[in-house]
Amino acid sequence: MWFVLACTQCSCTRDRGSPPPAESNSGNSVAAFLNHAERQAETDEQRREIQRALRDMLEKSPAELRRMRYADYTGEADKWSISQMLQHYFVPNPPAALDEQRLFQEVRAPAARAAIRRQLDEVGGALQ
Repeated sequence: MWFVLACTQCSCTRDRGSPPPAESNSGNSVAAFLNHAERQAETDEQRREIQRALRDMLEKSPAELRRMRYADYTGEADKWSISQMLQHYFVPNPPAALDEQRLFQEVRAPAARAAIRRQLDEVGGALQ
């Protein structure tokens, strides 16, 4: 009897006043990759390069973004594509693959742009 009462109470509370579910990735691979991802950068130089890449994702067309190259973790210029950059500096949670083809198709979607902005804000706050 107590179990039924407890389950009923939980159900009512959840339906009425619970916060909305976590943001939806809407099937967007960029958002799935970046939402809740842990950024792994050791230096401000790396953080600035990540910042540049994230800004490029917001500002450049997919065709322009495809041509961009970024410094690797040692600082050697023009080594990584945008997808390599993301895969080297971000660990998605939950684990998610980043398909390069889908990245360029989905980078302009609202869900992707929101996740990019969130990461951009966080990396900006980490710069010293």
